[in-house]
Amino acid sequence: MKKHTFVFSYADNCGGHRSFEVRATDKQEAIEKGMKFAKKYACGDICGNWECKLKRKDSL
Repeated sequence: MKKHTFVFSYADNCGGHRSFEVRATDKQEAIEKGMKFAKKYACGDICGNWECKLKRKDSL
């Protein structure tokens, strides 16, 4: 299956704004990978509004 790039942005408990990308076959897989990544690297709890967008090839 073809993998796509999804861009996540969120705020952690310390007020830090984070953004990162994950490669996944669909949005559900991207969310699972994104949550795992965020929990590993967030400073404190993960809170606030999350955004998950498919990165379009023409925006590279």
